[in-house]
Amino acid sequence: MEFISDPNNHNTGRELPWYTARRRPSGRNPLTSPKPSFFRRVESRVRYQLGLPFPWVQQSLLGHDLVLRAGTLRDEPDYDDAWLFACLKHADVMFDVGANVGQSALMALLCRNIKQVVLVEANWEALSVAAQNLVRNNLSVRARFVGAFAAEASNTTVDFWTVGTGAAGSMYEGHAVTAAREGSVKRVPTVTLDELCETYDTVPDLVKIDVEGAESKVLHGCKQTATRHKTRFLVEMHSPPELPMVRNAALVFEWAKAVGYAVWYLSGAIRIETPEPIQHRGRCHLLLQPADWRYPDWLVGIKQSAPLPGA
Repeated sequence: MEFISDPNNHNTGRELPWYTARRRPSGRNPLTSPKPSFFRRVESRVRYQLGLPFPWVQQSLLGHDLVLRAGTLRDEPDYDDAWLFACLKHADVMFDVGANVGQSALMALLCRNIKQVVLVEANWEALSVAAQNLVRNNLSVRARFVGAFAAEASNTTVDFWTVGTGAAGSMYEGHAVTAAREGSVKRVPTVTLDELCETYDTVPDLVKIDVEGAESKVLHGCKQTATRHKTRFLVEMHSPPELPMVRNAALVFEWAKAVGYAVWYLSGAIRIETPEPIQHRGRCHLLLQPADWRYPDWLVGIKQSAPLPGA
């Protein structure tokens, strides 16, 4: 196999195979440096149409040097990255629901305390990239991969609107704008988190949910597990045209009341009892945990979009 030297690889000094992105003398890697979103979308679309995978590039996460498919890591911290990392440091088993290409799973598996991560993703192309990322970096031993849509019932199917490995895939046509415009929809199987807990004989300490509007459906498929009061849920809430935030949040509050959970609005670190405090948000994050649990001390002071350690 042909290898190329990477003189700018100051952290590891490793040589990368020929198919890995080559750094230019200036140190700027055109595949990992930030690009305008328009050009990123064009590149993604062209590769998708031609059936070409994104190249391998060298990136850093939580102080670890990794080789990943280009586009796996975001250029800037997302709203919930720091909250998720704090929760991961206090968990053993994580279910990553809406795993996409695996950034959250990578964060989890770089934490030595995490014993198992179950990646659940309806988009098989995105899940395949997530698997490649974990295998390429020797992080797959503690991972399980489930290609299905997490819902309130197993063994059914749902229309899933998505294009390529896009992170905005949704069961709601109005939310997945690009996929809807192109008529890109897939019929995918469903599974409940309760079934996965039974199958793998485990109860997650942490469930991360990012499913573009189907949050309450995931939760309703996890009622049996939630009633054991051993699990925290970090939920990214969305407001698709078919399900405005106030209605979506109301469904989550109904679920929380039924299983004895409290709802915390992470942006303000406050417990909320109704959807009104978040009804104006297009996207926000909630922490769901047993009602008798205090708000974690280790989350106090972490702001929305805070950088990750080692960033």
